[in-house]
Amino acid sequence: MGETENKNMLVLFGVIVAALLVILISILGLDVPVVPVCVIVLIEAALAVCLHDVPIWLHGLVVLVQIVAGILCHNVIFVVMCVVLYLLGILTLGVVRD
Repeated sequence: MGETENKNMLVLFGVIVAALLVILISILGLDVPVVPVCVIVLIEAALAVCLHDVPIWLHGLVVLVQIVAGILCHNVIFVVMCVVLYLLGILTLGVVRD
């Protein structure tokens, strides 16, 4: 394995750990039910994959809509963690593609 492949694997491992942390903190700390947490984390991953090539303003719009939804649902901390996971996914896809 080359140095680039090792870096890609470490970055992907970091994103997986971040997703697991979001799931555990949401379930254990914020008392959010398991199924919605896992579904929303999968949706965040799908959003990151589908939108990784769009202009930066569209990412800002997605983040803004997510935070407004979190405010309306009275679960801002969970949504902010999901936004961070989304942004981490976008950055990871940028690193892995290069």
